[in-house]
Amino acid sequence: MDGTRKMISKNDMKERNRMSILKTIRRGVCSRADISATLGLSKPAVSALVDELIKEGLVYETGRGDSTEAGGKKPILLDFQANVSMIAAVSFNNKHYEVALVDLVGVVKLYVKKEIHIYDDYRQTIDLIVQEIRDLIQVAREQGHQQPVIACGVAIRGLVDTKMGIMRYSSAMPWKDAPIEDYMKQSLDIPIFLENDARAGTYVELLNSNGAYSNSLVCVSVGLGIGTGVAIGNEVYRGAFDGAVNLAHATIDHDGPLCRCGNRGCWEALASITAFSEELVRRDGKYADLEFTEILNLYHEGDAVVADVLFNYTGYWLGVGIANILQTFNPEVLIIQGELTFVGPELERKITEVVHQRVKSAVTKRSVIRFSEHSEKLQVRGAAAVISQYFFSDSHHRLIWK
Repeated sequence: MDGTRKMISKNDMKERNRMSILKTIRRGVCSRADISATLGLSKPAVSALVDELIKEGLVYETGRGDSTEAGGKKPILLDFQANVSMIAAVSFNNKHYEVALVDLVGVVKLYVKKEIHIYDDYRQTIDLIVQEIRDLIQVAREQGHQQPVIACGVAIRGLVDTKMGIMRYSSAMPWKDAPIEDYMKQSLDIPIFLENDARAGTYVELLNSNGAYSNSLVCVSVGLGIGTGVAIGNEVYRGAFDGAVNLAHATIDHDGPLCRCGNRGCWEALASITAFSEELVRRDGKYADLEFTEILNLYHEGDAVVADVLFNYTGYWLGVGIANILQTFNPEVLIIQGELTFVGPELERKITEVVHQRVKSAVTKRSVIRFSEHSEKLQVRGAAAVISQYFFSDSHHRLIWK
């Protein structure tokens, strides 16, 4: 028994060292000697594990680096092979679904977006999405992408039980306690991971920052609704029941418009793209039935009404809500994500101006507020980023990479 325990412990240590090496290489091109010095592992141990990673196709040699000042042989440099496999990524709401195939560091290879029909029986809607995944994989094969699809991430608006893979509730859909993860796994036979769309968007920023947000990060995703994700020490905060930081339904104007949740004056009912469109129609019915992209074009063409609603209504209420967030979490950085960022830096400045008018603490004012650089295809990239995060974790790596 003692020998078995020692053998298991030794294997566990090897696996942890292997993952540490993989994550080190993922952070940037480096040599075996760099890894040894960074992780405090012996050079023979590093070489053996690097050779294993090369054999698996996860790491490749890029060439030789520069010699040190002491001279000697130039080191062989290593890099992560992000294209060794693909991730299926899915996102949907009550209007559209998106499906993509993405590499391990978030590069979208193929993508499709279509209108969705939300059936009362969740399985009917999921069947359509599963078929779309299969069709996209077939297109990928025809285009020469032969890498295996190793997992599927699904980003959904609403309350998601990530441990059980169940969508508990969404104001945008009629389903309750829908076991989406298990149902999709039966059809696709790969690991499926379900996540709330706002937290998925936070994973996008963590993936692209490569560990830069060592203290705290807040992401505010502005779409048909509003979602908020918080990361502390590069870990996304979930709360006891996966419902943490649901600030979309915090009341910020008790006399405000009626929200879909049944309350009045929720942040989402004032500052989402849905709220923006509703306020625009209240100003003038000619804006009814326009997509946000069409309205955005009108803004860029100089439409004064659109500009007024964007800045003095949506921008104002976003600023009010973000001021509350800063005073609650005091993050290093707060990133605004979603289609609203396509308005441009002038809206970013307006939101920041409102925040600074309402935030009096000098400490809180040091938080950086900015628009995301990664809002294009945000939701499917978020779904894929969840898988990437798990891929580089000690707990889930072997579940995904077999």
